[in-house]
Amino acid sequence: MLNFIIYDDEKTFSQKNKKIIDKKMMKTDYDYKCYIFDSYDEQFENLIKENIGLKVYLLDIEGKSKSGLDIVRIIREKYEDWCSLIIVITNHNEFKYDALSSRLYLMDFINKLDNWEDILGEDIDRIIKSYGNCTECLVYEFNHSFKRIEYKNITYIEKEKDSKKCLIHTIYGDHEIGGTITDVLGQLDDNFIRTSRSTIVNIKQILEYDKKSNEIVLLDGKKVTDISRLCKKEVSDSVNGLFM
Repeated sequence: MLNFIIYDDEKTFSQKNKKIIDKKMMKTDYDYKCYIFDSYDEQFENLIKENIGLKVYLLDIEGKSKSGLDIVRIIREKYEDWCSLIIVITNHNEFKYDALSSRLYLMDFINKLDNWEDILGEDIDRIIKSYGNCTECLVYEFNHSFKRIEYKNITYIEKEKDSKKCLIHTIYGDHEIGGTITDVLGQLDDNFIRTSRSTIVNIKQILEYDKKSNEIVLLDGKKVTDISRLCKKEVSDSVNGLFM
């Protein structure tokens, strides 16, 4: 999922940013969400820490409670997030050199007085193209459109009882997909193992496997107990391989 986090003390400007994002994203089949903040607070910081998929920050340098550049330093240095994309949008072009030379790896620095809507639109286009080309995804059809879920965000998959559907559990929510568990497994990479006839687990999301209780503990704290006798060895070997 793409997550756009907008920080600006001018609510009208934030809404304009969101409108540009909506217009671009509605032309794709990617799931996305926009978060809007006019001040830096606990909710904002919790969002920085939360694992919800790719984040794209649109930050104003002048904020009510904190400078946008200070927030960039929090993202990069305090929480060591070097993967999120960050765009600074401001009226103060005099900060451009300092911002771009600060080794905080900004995607762009946009002057609000310099055709910013077109420039932001071009940036969103590049983000969408990069996201589509670089992300390995499970693709499925929902409501006559195609949806994508990044492999790395899937925790486990289970067949729904008395149904020809499966439930995809991810780090940010659950998704229902048509087809058998075998059909779904055929679309996944080697990081996914079958733990029973009805369950698939992403080994990259495993924290530990307790052989005695025969249950898997995932990174998000959830447990998978549907592990058949025939699959125990493969589960054990896969988990042991994670820590070698």
